[in-house]
Amino acid sequence: MKRSLKFLERISNQPRRLSRKGIIQFVVFSAGGWAFFVVGYATFSLLYGVFHLPWLPAKIVGDTLGWSVNFAIQYFVAFKEERRGHKPHVVAGKFTAISLVNLVIDYALVGVLAWIGVSPFIGLIIASQFFSVWKWLWYKYWVFRK
Repeated sequence: MKRSLKFLERISNQPRRLSRKGIIQFVVFSAGGWAFFVVGYATFSLLYGVFHLPWLPAKIVGDTLGWSVNFAIQYFVAFKEERRGHKPHVVAGKFTAISLVNLVIDYALVGVLAWIGVSPFIGLIIASQFFSVWKWLWYKYWVFRK
């Protein structure tokens, strides 16, 4: 509990001004998110829409491919300065840990939306909007923290 409070305190004490570097970093971070979404969504669409696999296995395969692309972009490009001084396995471990938390939230969102009649195609888009902000906060202030 104390760790989560320290995390929230650290976020609330961050400067509020936008810098050119920060904007560029957010754009590159967003490109990684888009790459995750496009690769994952294209894979999901192919497996679910064309090959008629159930939504869950199709989503698992799509997410696995999307995570790989996203991690590479975040690690090697978006947060390359922040990751300096951190051991790669520590960063990868944090990335995996938050991705597993995200997995539960994401699948719950898409599953509930599918259960109430919203197409999983639309559910993925809705979930992606939530994760745009959620992941930025976690990556910036925990996974790749300086």
